[in-house]
Amino acid sequence: MAVTHLLTGSYASAQEPGIKLWEFDLKKGALTEKNGISGIDRASFLAVHPNGKNFVATSEVGEGELVSFHLDLPDKRLAEVNRQSSGGDHPAHVCIDASGKWVLSVNYSGGNVNVYPFLEDGSIGGQTDSVRHKGEGPNEERQDAPHPHSVFQLPDSNHFLVSDLGTDLIFVYELDPANGKLATKQIVPTTPGSGPRHLAFHPAKPFVYSLEELSSAISVYGIGGDNFLKFVQVAGLTPEEFNGENTSAEVAVSEDGRFLYASNRGHESIAVFKILEDGSLEFQAHVPSGGKGPRHFTLVPGGEWLVVANEKSDSLCVMKIGETGIPEMAGEPVHTPSPVCVKVIG
Repeated sequence: MAVTHLLTGSYASAQEPGIKLWEFDLKKGALTEKNGISGIDRASFLAVHPNGKNFVATSEVGEGELVSFHLDLPDKRLAEVNRQSSGGDHPAHVCIDASGKWVLSVNYSGGNVNVYPFLEDGSIGGQTDSVRHKGEGPNEERQDAPHPHSVFQLPDSNHFLVSDLGTDLIFVYELDPANGKLATKQIVPTTPGSGPRHLAFHPAKPFVYSLEELSSAISVYGIGGDNFLKFVQVAGLTPEEFNGENTSAEVAVSEDGRFLYASNRGHESIAVFKILEDGSLEFQAHVPSGGKGPRHFTLVPGGEWLVVANEKSDSLCVMKIGETGIPEMAGEPVHTPSPVCVKVIG
């Protein structure tokens, strides 16, 4: 049986198995829960190490933590390695760089970006740098202060992009791999009140796609010399006739670079776009997410499956992707409490 494995993070308490390991049948699209681990409160985001055996989770609470884990895949066993303070309140996102030697995280309420070494024994070392953002946005309820929501590594570089929902800015940092220090290279203003949240890169062309939570839109940027970003296009994520409340959450590009997917919480959908030769987007369809509150999803390597974490309906939903690029529900939702992140591992 051809299988891969998935990890899910959730808003479960430390007394519950907030991180779970799943086996995914690549032929049938079936999910089977294999193990879980407790002891971490609100494990809201996961970053998988390039070795496929280690991963880091955020504990998204006040005075948050970053927690390192090791996965023994043959035995389906999850084990905690160590913890470090996140250096602020409510760490919302974490990434491990392509070399596997550095961990970068952002604190949504703390308003800062932090760097840590990832050591050979699988532990997270002491903090090497911290950069605090300043400013606010026009949305008084959501943009009263900086709220960095994600950090992503620009492929084939030491540059990292941080989306700050609170200030409507995308920060481009360069990491010095010799000492773990950050240098600001560019600050990109986005549409006022848009609330940039997450990013996705085209696998073959110099384009990055910025999901904007508050405006429910995708902004397209070209990546030029010195990795500077230049605005190309903005595309809405909900139908023009939709008048309900919506916050967009996750964005991903298919591994062949033909399609972009984004999730809508409120409209409860996955928006599908075709990516044109110039990197711009052409709307294709809205597909029901199979539940409520699709906070995160992942595209399974191979290009045939999409797995959605529907936070508000306590479910994972598997979708089959055909040649048209438009996903269709495959089977019934799988119950699991408040899933908010799903990642491939192993």
